Amino acid sequence: MTISIFIIIIFFIIFIRIQSVSFVIDDKPHIETTIISQRSTRTTRVKLISTEMITSKPSNISRVIPCNPLKVSNYSTYSANRAPWSLSTGYLDEDPYLDIVVAFRSNASVGFYYGIGNGAFQLAEVRTSHSPPVYVAIKDINHDNKSDIIIPFRHTNTFGIFINHGNRRFSSIENHFTQYYRIEYYPYWVDISDFNHNSLSDIVVVNGYDASVTIFYDYSNSRFKYTKIYQAGHDCTAVSVADFDNDTDDDFAVTDYSDNTISVYINDKKGFFKRRKKYLAGVEPWGMTTADLNNDEFVDIIVANHGSSSVSVLFNDGQGQFYKRDTYYIGGRPMPVAVADLNNDSFMDIIASNYKDNFIYIFLNNQDGTFLPYQTFQTDPEILAIATGDFNLDGKIDIAVTSEGKDTLNILLNLC
Repeated sequence: MTISIFIIIIFFIIFIRIQSVSFVIDDKPHIETTIISQRSTRTTRVKLISTEMITSKPSNISRVIPCNPLKVSNYSTYSANRAPWSLSTGYLDEDPYLDIVVAFRSNASVGFYYGIGNGAFQLAEVRTSHSPPVYVAIKDINHDNKSDIIIPFRHTNTFGIFINHGNRRFSSIENHFTQYYRIEYYPYWVDISDFNHNSLSDIVVVNGYDASVTIFYDYSNSRFKYTKIYQAGHDCTAVSVADFDNDTDDDFAVTDYSDNTISVYINDKKGFFKRRKKYLAGVEPWGMTTADLNNDEFVDIIVANHGSSSVSVLFNDGQGQFYKRDTYYIGGRPMPVAVADLNNDSFMDIIASNYKDNFIYIFLNNQDGTFLPYQTFQTDPEILAIATGDFNLDGKIDIAVTSEGKDTLNILLNLC
């Protein structure tokens, strides 16, 4: 009798433990945060509808990652004007070498650095602008197979377009007033798409002080056909265009700096955006880029968190939703973030900086969308912007950064 009671008690305890384990399995949308530092690693799952927090250990799968540690050349440096705030890469002339354009915020000018094929660049050809630029994008906006330049100007609430005429000749932005477009309250970042599939370029601009984004639709004959404004979070700083729900229609995402969130806008298949959905990021998300990090054929979002010294990765669940978030700490005050396959393993890696030192931080992909501990490479201090491209035509992706501490452009060549 005593043995029977003992057996019943044991079975009762086992049943209770199974029920308690089942309680923490949640098939509702959730945010997962992997906090990775040199001292500790943990994974935290936070329910969106409550403050309940459950902690568990992440998987630890060992893989052979090629070119680890990464091999990068000592940086070469090129003089720039004051406050090289943004840069972009593209083919601005008829040769096969990538060129770089840098926006100088403090003295209202733009620098053109033409590639000469061995990873080196000609000294900057500087063009003045009517107002301090805060961002620069390179895109063939009029579909003539020449890369044009789009620049927002914060003080005049406008953006301008340099139309490429070939042979390193561009339209003078001061003389083409039809190519100024009014934006409300501190335009900061732009991206380009064809949201409504009519083979005409659209430009999306974040309005930092107005908590909104403006889309300029259908560029043709030096003008846009119409505009539409969409609500965003407070002090939005960055925008990135991508097809998040794999329906062949471009969507876009915005960093809501003062709200500690990002906003995702899904295309209604007609080029308009009726749905805005917010997701938690780190503190004061600043820079943003998008890429498929785990090769599941869905585009993920990467954000530099200025206020929490970190980079956040928000994973696409396959339906254009971003409930899972990993966070990687680098210290300082991160501003830009970029992605590229630096070790040729078909997985995208992350490049970031923290502004407070003279390094870039590179996270090699663990070939599953998680990332190895960062590796640092020296640059000039106070990095403001990061861009990538194959500057010496060796089939490897190189890195370009701008330094406010020295007012320079730095080039780091990939040696993997």
